[in-house]
Amino acid sequence: MLPFAALRIDNAPLQFKLYRIMGETGETIYPNSGNVTGAPRPRVSPRPMAESRRLLLIEDDFALRAHLAELLMQEGYYVGCAADGAEALRRLQTEPLPAAILLDIMLPRVNGLAFRAEQLRSTTLRSIPTVVITSRRDTFGLEELDFAAIFRKPIDFDSLVEALNELCPLD
Repeated sequence: MLPFAALRIDNAPLQFKLYRIMGETGETIYPNSGNVTGAPRPRVSPRPMAESRRLLLIEDDFALRAHLAELLMQEGYYVGCAADGAEALRRLQTEPLPAAILLDIMLPRVNGLAFRAEQLRSTTLRSIPTVVITSRRDTFGLEELDFAAIFRKPIDFDSLVEALNELCPLD
């Protein structure tokens, strides 16, 4: 359970719950302003037991991305996040490669299909298994892009974890 912090605004006490936010390097970002007093720092998200448990989650919906990342971390995965395909491609160039990618199709800037096309063009990235999570009911043409699995929203989390465990087994 994350701590509560207290601060005063216009001499009125205010409490708020601290949430973990994953930063660019995977460490937890903590609001470290002088206004937060007495609140311990939340723990940094644990590294996976093996690099085979590293995922990249590409999802533009902040609430879904944060919730899904938290659930996957509880299952023992290290989850990096990107809000669109452009951010994901940049992260794949600068960070350790994930064992699998979770990809939404409908994204701003660079959508999931454009991301997948770039991934398949790259000799380095094409071998990373990619799982689609989408709200699209029509999956026509997705089979041609050689996805490891396709999940429709709302996601059956147990089935997703089962598929990821097959793609990313513990060493």
